[in-house]
Amino acid sequence: MSLMPVRVQGAKGAGTSAAWVSSIVNSAAKAIRRPRAELAVVFVGSARMRSLHRYRRRKGATDILSFSAETAFDLGDVFICPAVAKRKAAERGLGYRDYLKLLIVHGVLHLAGYDHETEKERSRMERLEKKILKPLIPNP
Repeated sequence: MSLMPVRVQGAKGAGTSAAWVSSIVNSAAKAIRRPRAELAVVFVGSARMRSLHRYRRRKGATDILSFSAETAFDLGDVFICPAVAKRKAAERGLGYRDYLKLLIVHGVLHLAGYDHETEKERSRMERLEKKILKPLIPNP
């Protein structure tokens, strides 16, 4: 399978690199056998994330949001807020970069059509996340 093109913005400010983010995205894309489509991973500050979250009629900043493009060539955009991610990583007892891996995989799965609105969907999505993350996070 060829690599999925990934547009990455703000990785340096998030303490990572575009290449690292792309490798996580492609691990997820390979596991779900997605066609060669593009997606973006954008790291944003808390103010921008609050603004994006209001679009979903919710208050405050969250760690991740994904917006599907719903085209054959562009899956959509994943927005990650490092400030919130750092806090949530600490709450879960995970390292920041391991938590970023989880967020990136989670966002890719959402863009690929997976969801967690029902118990059945949540269970299916969590199983797939664990499968993808197992080689990426050796001791979760």
